[in-house]
Amino acid sequence: MRRVGIVCMCLLCIATGVFAQGSKESAGQTTAAAIAVNRTGMPITNEVTTFELAAKSRHNKNFANLEFFQNLEKETNIHIEWNMSSEDGWREKKGLIFAGDLPDAFYGQGILTDIDVIKYASQGLLIPLEDLIDEYAPNVKKLLENESYRKLLTAPDGHIYALPSLTELSPVTHDKLFINKTWLDKLGLGIPTTLAEFEAVLTAFKNNDMNGNGRTDDEIPFSFLYNRKENGLFSLFGSFGQLDRLNHLIVKENKVIYTAVTEPYKQAIQYFNELYKKGLIDKEGFTHDFNVYIAKVKSPEKIVGSFVGWSLSSAAGANKPDYVALAPLKGADGKQIWNTYTSYINAKGSFAITNDCKNPEALMRWVDLHFVPETALQIDQGLLGRTLTINAEGRYDYLPIPAGKSFTEMIHDYSPGVNSLGAVTMEIASKLNLNANLQERVELDAFFAPYNVPADQVYPEVYFTVDEVEQIAVLETDITAYVAQNYANWIVNGGIERDWDGYLKRLQQMGLDRYLKIYADAYQRYLSL
Repeated sequence: MRRVGIVCMCLLCIATGVFAQGSKESAGQTTAAAIAVNRTGMPITNEVTTFELAAKSRHNKNFANLEFFQNLEKETNIHIEWNMSSEDGWREKKGLIFAGDLPDAFYGQGILTDIDVIKYASQGLLIPLEDLIDEYAPNVKKLLENESYRKLLTAPDGHIYALPSLTELSPVTHDKLFINKTWLDKLGLGIPTTLAEFEAVLTAFKNNDMNGNGRTDDEIPFSFLYNRKENGLFSLFGSFGQLDRLNHLIVKENKVIYTAVTEPYKQAIQYFNELYKKGLIDKEGFTHDFNVYIAKVKSPEKIVGSFVGWSLSSAAGANKPDYVALAPLKGADGKQIWNTYTSYINAKGSFAITNDCKNPEALMRWVDLHFVPETALQIDQGLLGRTLTINAEGRYDYLPIPAGKSFTEMIHDYSPGVNSLGAVTMEIASKLNLNANLQERVELDAFFAPYNVPADQVYPEVYFTVDEVEQIAVLETDITAYVAQNYANWIVNGGIERDWDGYLKRLQQMGLDRYLKIYADAYQRYLSL
């Protein structure tokens, strides 16, 4: 944070001018009917000006107590009255806020969903931001020079209603397949390369006392976590010629495909059912939660042979040395493909100004500081002097973590971290000397890069129109629930051959064609932007 001012002074010069008036009444703060707002330079207002922001934090931190915001207030003269909510309680609270008095803005990673943005913007409760960005947010304006980001953030009516949180430090591959190399070596087996070899290895894991505790019934040959993109089976479907995604939507030759009604999807389900019947898949794969799943992988008893995860650093703990990444398994056609996550945007709806804000220009200048490259890095990776330092070459190094603290704690004790917004682009990320976690992400990305599907085969995170949002709301719940129910049932109990035709017919009755056309239309509109 110490550099926020320096960067902004460089970017914004020193000239000032009154360009807006108005204020938010708040006890204890100097607010008047007319507030002079400096167009450039710091502070943003000569007197302390107060805004009320609704915010959520998954770390249950009150933003008022964070060093980041305290420094930002000293520099800008913008005081924020935080209306905080926990992650769990936000959904209910959000509805109450929109039904009552609005704050000046909403703040926090993913605080508004895409549907929220379109719905409330169409009602005039959220204001368009592009003119404000053009005049008062040079750092956001620079970010939007990236054509991909601009297209993804533009609503169907041509306006931008919300600012994102994004980081180009994110890997392209989110779900990685790992296998226990220690167990393979113990059995004298090589790394499996095909579906058949994978099944043979899992069988060997099951039938031998791999962890040497005298039992052969506690090993889990293969585990996964249902319906979570970092830990699910989605990329493993690629062995059958076609990947799966959380929403079952992919693109082939410019056509939107719903994977859950295709032959490759059916073949993949049959394969996993065979593994399940033979006791090679974790029987709790559809029921355990993330914490239980990770506890199994990290277990001191060393019970897992293969699993899907974000990284070994995040999932395996002390068992990390046992595992290696496993390349996509070859199926009948011999091809190897893996899912690609093309967007670095973590959440599009991370900041939006309401129509109740009397001075949006000043608020836009305030939030633009989050997009100063060095400030965005500090939001994401921790503050200078707390987790980061600058070395003699002008690059960023990580500071040692104090005893008893984790890296995540050191970020969120001082900075909003993942509860915030901003853009860590390669402009600043390239100056960061990566820590062990980030270095592993880079190495895993390189490992899976030869197998990542081209970006044009990924369905982008598009905005929908109000009419489309309403139609999706009617169709999606039943279709998604029906597909999920059959997916789990077929892997656990089998019967997909018997049920398949009826399943397809039922989905048509539920309006799958209409549902798919909405996504196809939105995709074509995205391409035309």
